[in-house]
Amino acid sequence: MDERVETASKKKKYQWSILFLLFLIIITLVTIFIKYDINEIFSIIQEVNYIWLFPAFIMILLYIYFEGVAMRQIFKTMEIHTTRRANFLYSAIDYYFCAVTPSASGGQPMVAYYMSKDGLNLSHISLTLLMNTALFKIVLLVLSILCVILRPNLVFDFPIMIVLFFVGLLINVFLIAICFLASFKRNWIEAIGVRLIVFLNRHKIVKNKMKVLKKFIRLMDTYEAGAKLIFKHKFHFLKALVYNLIQRVSFFSISYFVYLAFKKNFLIADLGYIDLFAIQVLIALSVDSLPLPGGVGISEYLYVILFGLVYCVGEVNIVGSAMLLTRVVNFYIPLLFTFALVIFKHIYMLKKRSRGVI
Repeated sequence: MDERVETASKKKKYQWSILFLLFLIIITLVTIFIKYDINEIFSIIQEVNYIWLFPAFIMILLYIYFEGVAMRQIFKTMEIHTTRRANFLYSAIDYYFCAVTPSASGGQPMVAYYMSKDGLNLSHISLTLLMNTALFKIVLLVLSILCVILRPNLVFDFPIMIVLFFVGLLINVFLIAICFLASFKRNWIEAIGVRLIVFLNRHKIVKNKMKVLKKFIRLMDTYEAGAKLIFKHKFHFLKALVYNLIQRVSFFSISYFVYLAFKKNFLIADLGYIDLFAIQVLIALSVDSLPLPGGVGISEYLYVILFGLVYCVGEVNIVGSAMLLTRVVNFYIPLLFTFALVIFKHIYMLKKRSRGVI
């Protein structure tokens, strides 16, 4: 009974998240089309060199593929065999539910759900997702620091970027530090965590103290197990880190290919790969911790600001068209693509259940 209630609650949560995402998309599009002439936007987009959008779409596939490969690599450290196809689907599920839920909070629970339905052990699932998320965060943090060193003007010339970048930076540093301390200095984090739960329970913020304490201890067990795995399989985790790096670089390369699509037919700033790459990296870190599904709204706003350095050079202001095309390629089309894969995975799972396989 409790499981059914919890499942219904999760479904309702995801439904509200999707509605909120749709609301943000509508507001964003209305704002764009008020600020920019809709006919001009689409007439400009029609003139781009579409051949450069093909490698941009390849980057999305690589992004999804290499997250799956990274998870598969971590599973190997536990002597668990998973197929590339299965991990590609898990990665697509993660992308979709991260995109439609605030702060990307829905990705891991849904991936864990589908993994468990495929017969994987819950403790192995938790450990894999935890380790992969930590690697994912580390790569984003390192790339962001490199980009702000190489292109400081992208942050320090814009007050809103200064605020959002450093908030995102501090939150990510804090989360990574907590991960490492929980893994290698468990007693420190456990002592603080237990006292915090007791404090919150005393002030009626946490109601079921024992339930929360049990979940917290299980989480600490997962971190400790992760630390042991890292020590035992350093090379495997180094490979998983490289796969996460390839994954991130693939995604952050998209804006460069969109830039090349505009460059042939429009007078725009003569910039290199690093400039466009840095724009996407710094925006990604700036919106990473904001409680907005897919960063919709604020991402578009930051793109318009930073793309002003790229696309506001000629007589025709094409920044609105460039921003819209970039977001279509790096968010909206992948969102539809991964949604289709989620539906495929769910139908396949239901068929297996009807045959009594699960």
